[in-house]
Amino acid sequence: MVAEKATDKGFASNRTQRIWDWFLIAGFITLSIVSCIVKQNFEIVSFAAGLCSILCVIFGAKGRMENFIFGFLGSILNGYIYLHAEIYGSAALYLLYNLPMQFIGFFQWKKRQQGDGTATIKTRWMNNKQRILTAISSIALIAVIYLILQTTNGNLPVMDAVRTGIMIVTQFVLTFAFIEQWFLWLLLNSATITMWAIATIRGEQYAVIMMIQSLFFLLNSIRGVIVWIKLNKNR
Repeated sequence: MVAEKATDKGFASNRTQRIWDWFLIAGFITLSIVSCIVKQNFEIVSFAAGLCSILCVIFGAKGRMENFIFGFLGSILNGYIYLHAEIYGSAALYLLYNLPMQFIGFFQWKKRQQGDGTATIKTRWMNNKQRILTAISSIALIAVIYLILQTTNGNLPVMDAVRTGIMIVTQFVLTFAFIEQWFLWLLLNSATITMWAIATIRGEQYAVIMMIQSLFFLLNSIRGVIVWIKLNKNR
């Protein structure tokens, strides 16, 4: 009887996850289509970038290796979009940092796979020293990137620096499968939504779909916190 209850609970949990996954995918596609109808312009690059990124974070929230495939494609497409928008810090981040980190992350996660024959990894918490170092590194990176961006004519240098600095640290934390990455994703996605909201007001071509994409990323970050904590407890 206990085993049956555990199985039923696991099935219900998996069903809930599948519903959430399809909500993210269908929600992004629906809002993207509505945006295209309103603007009378289908932006294939931003749509493809958004879809790859949505699939990346869905697999990432589950601790699944497949996230790096879509992370690779999403990095290339998002890098192009940020270059087009003249948001140079984020463009460099995607093309020069996130892109190679997909390969590093893949092999790091490969080492931490569960021993149950699945592609799910073992998650872990940082210690206090690592958390303090992460916070200091984030602040220092934001300051340095902002100073560098001041030498360019890029758009939104403050938000670009905040987003780029946090994402560099977050990608590193993700690579080594720390649960704290999801709290950093919450900060990052909030900053990204703000940045693209400003870009939307300024009339940037890809801004609306990128803002929609970031909204779904924010929702998935909340889910990621919950799922990764459960993965850690089930080790």
